[in-house]
Amino acid sequence: MPARCVKIAVCAPVWGTYTYRVPPSLAALAEAGRRVMVPFGNRTVTGFVLSEDGNETGMELKEIQRIFDEPPLFGPAMVPLFEWMADYYFHPPGQVIESVLPAGLNVNPFQCAVLTKEGECALKSLPADDPVKETLAWIDGNPGVKLPWPVRHVEPLIGKGWVSLRMGRKRGRTRRLLRRFVSVKDRAGLEAAAAVFGRGKGAANEEGFLRMFLDEGDAVLARIGELFTNGDYLVRKWVRKGVLETFTAPVFRSPGGGLALVSAGPFALNEDQKAAVAWLEKSLEAGVFAPALLYGVTGSGKTEVYVRAAEKAIRLGRQVIVMVPEIALAAYLEGVFRLRLGERVAVYHSGLSRGERFDVWLQMSGGQVDLVIGARSALFAPLPRLGLIIVDEEHDAAYKQDDRVRYQARDTAVMRAKLEEATVLLGSGTPSVQSFHNTRGGRYRMLSMPDRVEKRSLPHIEMVDMTRSAASDPPGAMFSTELREALKATLEEKCQAILFLNRRGFHRLHVCSACGRSLRCPHCDVALTHHLARRELRCHYCGFTGPVPQVCPECGREAIKTYGFGTQKLELELQRLFPSARVARMDTDNTRVKGASFAILKQFSDRAIDILVGTQMVTKGYDFPGVTLVGVIAADLLLNFPDFRAAERTFQVLSQVAGRAGRGERPGRVIIQAFNVGHYALQAAMAHDFENFFERETALRAGLDYPPFAHLVCIRVQGRDRGKTAAYAGELGAGFRRLLNGGPRREKTLQVMGPIEAPIARIQERYRWQLLLKGRKIASLRHLLEQMGEAVRTPPAGVQVVVDVDPYQML
Repeated sequence: MPARCVKIAVCAPVWGTYTYRVPPSLAALAEAGRRVMVPFGNRTVTGFVLSEDGNETGMELKEIQRIFDEPPLFGPAMVPLFEWMADYYFHPPGQVIESVLPAGLNVNPFQCAVLTKEGECALKSLPADDPVKETLAWIDGNPGVKLPWPVRHVEPLIGKGWVSLRMGRKRGRTRRLLRRFVSVKDRAGLEAAAAVFGRGKGAANEEGFLRMFLDEGDAVLARIGELFTNGDYLVRKWVRKGVLETFTAPVFRSPGGGLALVSAGPFALNEDQKAAVAWLEKSLEAGVFAPALLYGVTGSGKTEVYVRAAEKAIRLGRQVIVMVPEIALAAYLEGVFRLRLGERVAVYHSGLSRGERFDVWLQMSGGQVDLVIGARSALFAPLPRLGLIIVDEEHDAAYKQDDRVRYQARDTAVMRAKLEEATVLLGSGTPSVQSFHNTRGGRYRMLSMPDRVEKRSLPHIEMVDMTRSAASDPPGAMFSTELREALKATLEEKCQAILFLNRRGFHRLHVCSACGRSLRCPHCDVALTHHLARRELRCHYCGFTGPVPQVCPECGREAIKTYGFGTQKLELELQRLFPSARVARMDTDNTRVKGASFAILKQFSDRAIDILVGTQMVTKGYDFPGVTLVGVIAADLLLNFPDFRAAERTFQVLSQVAGRAGRGERPGRVIIQAFNVGHYALQAAMAHDFENFFERETALRAGLDYPPFAHLVCIRVQGRDRGKTAAYAGELGAGFRRLLNGGPRREKTLQVMGPIEAPIARIQERYRWQLLLKGRKIASLRHLLEQMGEAVRTPPAGVQVVVDVDPYQML
């Protein structure tokens, strides 16, 4: 009988999959989604079983060494998605899978060494000052421990026969959390004992101890110790009597939730909501791939549509994934869905601890979850009966992963829905140009909700031209007269305000007025930002910190001046202007601690904060009825980014943050401070006119052949040696051009731009160069990459090549 073979994606930087033989002892476990240990070259690596695979070549195959004992981490329905991601995003398939699984699941092989008999003799005979003796002594004292040196350090000892290499295996640290429990063994005996001690016998709290088990059943041993000072004694006593017993069992770590921020509903639907829900219910009943864009202005009730669609999917026996761009928004929506759908709701994102993510993954793969809420990583929830994927704020750039596998979660969600015959709903009040273009082309269904619930009016938006305001306001003023007066009136009316500034920190830029040089990071080609709390300068790219210098490091003169401001300085200025106001700040600097962002939002929801200052974190889809004023500081900052999407992002951010105002009974007011007030993105945001913005933007992109009319691939070459890195970037550019010049006619529409230095030419001591490939068809671009595959995948030592398909950040 021929041996059974399986296809495996190994966790190594190699493209393609490999066929391995399954030994008879492991045949029952070799199924899709299992982690395995396999020999690969001269080492041992982990991998994932993808599918059955025949050995048609008749070659002698290597055997799987071990299959791990967890249930499958994903089902066979996920395999086509991983294969598509590896192909589309030009990334090794094993590393694609490894990157989307929860941290702590992987098994990491490493090399260790042991002394042979000859090595033991050498250790005894070598003189004490011989450096080889020190190496042998370390190996003798550290059996099975990872070598602290490169393997080449011990190769001479291996050649002499003194040392033998072995492969160690370090498992991820995450395990099931085990707790000691106490349970009832003899209920009749427990009832009798409780009755006896109820008549005043025994320890003072013994009756309460016994009745707790009658009322609640099992109890965690640690909790008993908290409730009863003599809990350990009582447990031992009644275990000896055979009334109680102890046991150890796994428990799930609880990540908490945001129930306090929301009201339950359900809310009455208006006609637009009813039409959207009806189409979604029909699609779910049909059980076929159905993509749709829910274009609803801020406050139009998109969340209620999400909940109704999820309820329908679950009634049909299907499961749901809800994706949000921010972790804080996941906590908010968790509260909404738990109140409506019950406890079979899970939250999954990178903000959870390793143990919490591990537990939630097991719950999902074990079928204990109907709906999963989270950021990008929630897309890969192992749900076998997936029926609906909801991508809230689908336009948000946070859905693009910018390290490891550089995938776009929104686009990957559409592909997963297609592969699993599910409905996918992309929701936004300011849709991405790409998604809106797809509705125009008939690829997505358009579900439109142009009005706010209860016919509430959109906020009134005013534009303040800071070039004119500067003439009447003090130099460097952060607030125009209009915004200061509006804040004062808002506070007097006991309402709330949100102020948005897309810069964190205190001072944005330190410049020497004598020589004109700015203070820059020594490791990156970016300016340092002043952070007041620690009185330091910080690089937001590599994390470098240093004190604020008194003299210029370039010319040595005491002429350092500060220009610009960030959210930290804005917060202090508000406290100075309005000393009685309760002001809080929300940005990545003060929300790094787990739960910090939710705590701030909870305070704001409870009206314990009057003015909330923040970066893009405050622009998301929160519903705070007390907010009547939104102020935008330096609205045209985003327009200055070297990115063809700069206008789109500016329009979206302004529209989103403006949408936080006027969601209650009182009308909303928005004041936008800008210098380039005539720009079409700002004018369209002020008029709440997305379609006008879309027409202007797509006309520009069509003329330049930018997405959605073409595809882009950014190839970044980086390394510590500037000359070597630049030279290899030039070689890649020349190689791509040679292929185009000699290629078929269909490839003449492709373009190679660059290489040029990246806008940020150095980060973390690595010099950076970029090439940009552009083409109408992604298949042609992928074919071009495959032809240059070896050059892209195997650069020279000291040089790294990163391929980013459909790039969002090209700095």
